[in-house]
Amino acid sequence: MVDGWITAVVLIFGIAVALIGVFAYLRMFNRNETHHSPTDIPPPTPVKPAPTEEVVPAVKPPGES
Repeated sequence: MVDGWITAVVLIFGIAVALIGVFAYLRMFNRNETHHSPTDIPPPTPVKPAPTEEVVPAVKPPGES
């Protein structure tokens, strides 16, 4: 059986690692949010439709006069 103090040390170590991970993730998330504010991103440009032209085949299919 494992002594009680070893169990306590392992639990404290696991909790400390989890807290450090959450803190690092939140710092990274907040840093990304401040750099990409909605005012920095320009609005999308509308898509303009291509001009419609009547396509005339240069060569007539065989059998047509």
